[in-house]
Amino acid sequence: MGKTKWHVCLDIAGGIKNAKSLCGCIETDGVTLNTAKEVRDFLRKQLAMGRRVLPVGECDNFDYQTGCKGHPVKEQGEGGKEDGV
Repeated sequence: MGKTKWHVCLDIAGGIKNAKSLCGCIETDGVTLNTAKEVRDFLRKQLAMGRRVLPVGECDNFDYQTGCKGHPVKEQGEGGKEDGV
């Protein structure tokens, strides 16, 4: 059985409750959200779009309801070469 890499995500409802701790951590359209109000407003808009979670960083296999769906990791064989798993 191969290994799987998972990316973390932000629970939007939890982010709204803890908006103050996310100040300066969220960037959208090149603008950093620096106040709790900005963070809450942004996250509420995401909820209104039907999303439950947001990716933390890049993820090309992301679902806005459940998060990262996982990424197969190729295991390294002897000498550090990939086995193609």
